[in-house]
Amino acid sequence: MELIHIVTAEEAGLTLQQLLRGPMALSGRQTRNAKAQGAVTVDAAPFFSNQKVREGMIVRVVLDGYEPPKATPDVRSPLEIIYEDEALLAVFKPALLQCHPSPSAPGGSDTLEGRVHAYLGYGAHPVHRLDSETTGIVLFAKLPYAQAHLQQQMRSGSFSKVYEAWVLGCPEPGEGEIDAPIAREHPDSFTRIVSQDGQRAVSRYKALKRISLPDGQMVTHMRLSPVTGRTHQLRVHMTHIGCPLLGDTRYRTDASEAVSRALGLTYHQLSAVSLSFVHPITGMRMELTHPAVFAFDPESAILSR
Repeated sequence: MELIHIVTAEEAGLTLQQLLRGPMALSGRQTRNAKAQGAVTVDAAPFFSNQKVREGMIVRVVLDGYEPPKATPDVRSPLEIIYEDEALLAVFKPALLQCHPSPSAPGGSDTLEGRVHAYLGYGAHPVHRLDSETTGIVLFAKLPYAQAHLQQQMRSGSFSKVYEAWVLGCPEPGEGEIDAPIAREHPDSFTRIVSQDGQRAVSRYKALKRISLPDGQMVTHMRLSPVTGRTHQLRVHMTHIGCPLLGDTRYRTDASEAVSRALGLTYHQLSAVSLSFVHPITGMRMELTHPAVFAFDPESAILSR
């Protein structure tokens, strides 16, 4: 497999070694092997590791040992494919399915990662995860290089995600940004809270549709975009501004719990609908989308406002 990278203005002045290990996200072993085999060129010519690259230079790296084993996909596996190529696989995760084995889903349990393994015939690496209750797009990397590259994008902010949700009430204004630090409720707690002692957390929101329930309560269909990536960030932030997610049993209020119970919702209504990132092999910006999937049906549960 050949990787092609065009040096950006920000990367100019890095040594080739720094470029390979940094922006190109190669491991030490991959870098050593490629250099030893003469598989790295800059502008189609050999280049020393300590030489500095310039903007516009074309770096080519031929990686070995990255061909996944050939296998016949398990077509019986319940898996909805959103996108697939030689490096990536994006699938839809339904509600109440764990992304990967965990204390609540020990080895042998049905997980999204297990379904992907059954489909491919070999393991793939989840680039990110969704909570068990959250529906939507999950991206897997078939190659370790692709996983490292995408996770680096997540750290740099060039990997973005968009969610949709149903919440109680409606924020005012209907579009804005929440900048509120998040911390653990207690040192050994999985629950998060807004706290000045926490890590900076930023979320953007936009109200899409407001509707009234027969009892007069208002619920709102929201678009949510996490700028940072803290645990439970969107759920914590929406509760912080007085609009908890419908069905959320961890970050609920008395009012949201009552409305959720009346609607028969037992888990939070949050769906990952879009991923945007740079393809780790082609260098092209990609956007993957999937319609939001909720247990809440506004047509049957509400009266349009």
